[in-house]
Amino acid sequence: MTRSRPVSVKVRAPASSANLGPGYDVFAVALEKPADTLELRVADSSSLTVDIKVRGARTVPSDAKLNAAGAVVLKMAEDFGLRSRISMVIEKGVPIGVGLGSSAASSAAAAFAMNECFRLRLNGPELVGYAARGEFVSSGVEHYDNVSASLLGGFTVTMTRPALEVARFDPPEELRVCLATPTVKLPDRKTEYARSILPKMVELERLVHNTAAASTLVAGFAKKDIEMIGRGMEDQVVERARAAMIPGYERVRGMAFVAGASGVCISGAGPTVLAIVDSSEARPSEVLKEMKRAFESEGVEAEGYTTTVGRGARRVDR
Repeated sequence: MTRSRPVSVKVRAPASSANLGPGYDVFAVALEKPADTLELRVADSSSLTVDIKVRGARTVPSDAKLNAAGAVVLKMAEDFGLRSRISMVIEKGVPIGVGLGSSAASSAAAAFAMNECFRLRLNGPELVGYAARGEFVSSGVEHYDNVSASLLGGFTVTMTRPALEVARFDPPEELRVCLATPTVKLPDRKTEYARSILPKMVELERLVHNTAAASTLVAGFAKKDIEMIGRGMEDQVVERARAAMIPGYERVRGMAFVAGASGVCISGAGPTVLAIVDSSEARPSEVLKEMKRAFESEGVEAEGYTTTVGRGARRVDR
């Protein structure tokens, strides 16, 4: 497929937080900030070439086969028989390796931009499927939770069998998100490691608990009930295994509740800790302050900010 002139699309795709406690590999929320920005340019060519420039992150590879966004572009070009010179400039706004879906943001932006440039007319689940290719390159697993939220916005629930399906919910208006990221040394390919330490077998009692909690969380979003959402953010499987990666996690969690948080969990594979707050009942800035103070009491520095559940990927060149 060729074009008579270069085409340029600029896309913003937000950070995301996966799992929300019991929804391992299923739940995620988009975050209004931070975000990645990707500009994709297409020019006529008799063959396919993909060039990438990355700004804002030295460790992100520029080789298209090794870059999350590049892998998405290559897969879409292969499937649709595209022959063009494709150039991408990726501005990394989502920090890498802290549990905020950094690779997913770039992957989502790439899928969205390709769909726009080449007028592929793909629907949401189809775009999510392509964006997940970038997650495979980044973490070794083709998972769909973060990319679903980055693409579609809001709170998302993904199912992969018998076919990929994504349900999306808008958040309650008063819901705010507090994110505290401790400065800790993490293993290389942290997400792979965080998955490797999870239990292979789960007691029936814990399974029942997590099923009830996950159901409560989804019902909370459906009913726009922040307290119900918070009650559903109670995991007895994944967080139990990963809490040891985050010094002072239980103290941080406890202090967030004391300050007025409705729910607390590890954001994705961590080490960022996420708290949700009903802004009509408590001050998000106070919750965040206490979370950071709790980390500091454990001898760990932490950075943080407050945000909202955000919109999904969108063009920003119009």
